[in-house]
Amino acid sequence: MKKIRIISIFTALLVVLFTGCSTINNLEHYDIYGSRITMEMAIPPQPTVYVDYGNADFGGDHLTAVIQLGTNMLKAGEAKKAEEKLYSALEGLYIPEYAAELTFDRIVKMLDGTMVENRRDADIIFEIDVEKYGLEAYSWSGNVAMVFDMEARFYHPVDNEVIWQRRIHVGKELSPGLFGFDQIVGNVVSMAVLSELEEEDLAEGFQAITRDVMEETVNQLREDIRDARR
Repeated sequence: MKKIRIISIFTALLVVLFTGCSTINNLEHYDIYGSRITMEMAIPPQPTVYVDYGNADFGGDHLTAVIQLGTNMLKAGEAKKAEEKLYSALEGLYIPEYAAELTFDRIVKMLDGTMVENRRDADIIFEIDVEKYGLEAYSWSGNVAMVFDMEARFYHPVDNEVIWQRRIHVGKELSPGLFGFDQIVGNVVSMAVLSELEEEDLAEGFQAITRDVMEETVNQLREDIRDARR
């Protein structure tokens, strides 16, 4: 894996304060094609595992909703026990670092640029800020989705002017095929199902869905840059 420069939280906060919003496009004032580009990455957060026990939607069927809510609350204890295993499987994949490497590689190739490690050698800085990643579900027995929130920006190393900035959110539901059809019966991958799997099986499935999530993330960023340059 290439070296990733980790910038301090304080520096990351300063950049956010100076930019003021999540969507910026000053590409018309810069020719970044063929530039020497280095990457800096803000310290990433820990993965999250979130189950909503009180917001299930059953199309107006209040009796079913009440029954499901009661079941969810009873399962809350089981969910807490399962979280440690899910966290461990997610952490072992180094998802933020993988996301940064893949995004940096694809964006530099799109711009026909050159990767450089040192900031002093770079024409522009490509900064990655992974804001959130992990698993979400509306109930213990509902579908689980992998979610990923990331902000990416180009800024000039001399005057720190932000050239381009976008925030991306991607969410994809987990499917049984990610974990092997022999491991999961039925079409729903729920927290209840995941809690029964071995950590190795979880890591394999999470790795597969992470590739899909990151492909969509990178494609969105590439399309946005293309549109902005037009």
